[in-house]
Amino acid sequence: MECPNYFWPWFSDDEYKRRYALVRAGMEKAGIDCLLVYGISRGMGMEPGQTNLVYLTSVATWSQTYLVFPLHEEPTMFIMSSNQVKNIRDNSVIKDVRPGGSFTRTGGLRTSAGPVAERLSELGLAGKKIGIVGDTSWLNINLPHEAHVMLTEAMPDTKFEVVTRWYEDLRLVKSQEEIERMRQSAAVTDKVYEVMVAAARPGVRPCDLYNLMGRTALELDARLTLGHVGRTPMSNPDMDYPHYYPLTTPIEQGDVVMTEVAAGIGGYYGKIWGTFFIGDPTPEYEKLFALGVETSHKLHAAIKPGVQVSDLTSICLDDTIAAGFKPKTSITGWSTWNEPPDVRAAGDHVTDSDFVFQKDTCLSVTGWPSNEDESMGIWLGDVCLVTDQGAENLHKYPIREIHVVT
Repeated sequence: MECPNYFWPWFSDDEYKRRYALVRAGMEKAGIDCLLVYGISRGMGMEPGQTNLVYLTSVATWSQTYLVFPLHEEPTMFIMSSNQVKNIRDNSVIKDVRPGGSFTRTGGLRTSAGPVAERLSELGLAGKKIGIVGDTSWLNINLPHEAHVMLTEAMPDTKFEVVTRWYEDLRLVKSQEEIERMRQSAAVTDKVYEVMVAAARPGVRPCDLYNLMGRTALELDARLTLGHVGRTPMSNPDMDYPHYYPLTTPIEQGDVVMTEVAAGIGGYYGKIWGTFFIGDPTPEYEKLFALGVETSHKLHAAIKPGVQVSDLTSICLDDTIAAGFKPKTSITGWSTWNEPPDVRAAGDHVTDSDFVFQKDTCLSVTGWPSNEDESMGIWLGDVCLVTDQGAENLHKYPIREIHVVT
């Protein structure tokens, strides 16, 4: 059977069996009797987020969502609106979907976790160990305070432990089906980006480009999850990071345009950090661009299974510093929003230095040189797959070639 929703296409039955077996083996090893996976809508309103939850459910829903995932019994999904239960059940691989929007007061607080607490008790989990998997470890979104109060008061002898990063580490290595989905989403992002750049010219507003990207993604049966667009004059720049909310100020001749664009299917996204020019780049911007290209190419070649982040410190920092600029190089997990690592140039060192790369993980590799006060910079990055030969770029759009709008 195929999922009746184009945006949430299912993987094969074997893929979900693999995931469930992987997670439950990890639970057994860690002595966890049940996972409570939490999700909340985010992503600038363009897509629902809830990445950790989608890994097991295949679909996210409006507002808050909870998944009770026992070690042995079948999982139960709780969504906020009873009106949406049938639709979510039709779109999910979880068939026990229940309304969880009935608010309960506990300790003077209003919470929607009452039905979740009842289900945990029904499963005989009082006094057992329950792992809390949050929406994302990167943003430290684990569980609302009100839900925590409700659950701990309803089950006072139960041990609740936040295990979000542990869970994200479990699903870090991608299956072949996931890698194929990533290739599809990278291709979607390439097309969205190509359409956006083709439409950029003096007089066009960054917000118009954002709207165009959203429409293009929808036309490709996908969604836009990030559509940052920012412009600044090269002669007097005031940014090294594109605008989260693209502005109405029109693009002008002599501008540099920075973008962060991510689109894709079912919670899997490509992503392009791109910089292009409205008119010929100034010598300083040409120099910055060359540094971004050099850094990212060196990282692509160096990132292989077994390599530790600390081994890449020199690549991330030295050339940019030697050229008189500030390195903001980043290597981040991106295969589905929020996975590790979170590597950032930070002065004379890089963060997450102990992280060791594994084969078949997806990363964003970004060269990002800036001036000292961060009023001027470029960035060049996209999504890669770690292979024995290095980091394979999943994107085809040539962001590391200087593009000049004329």
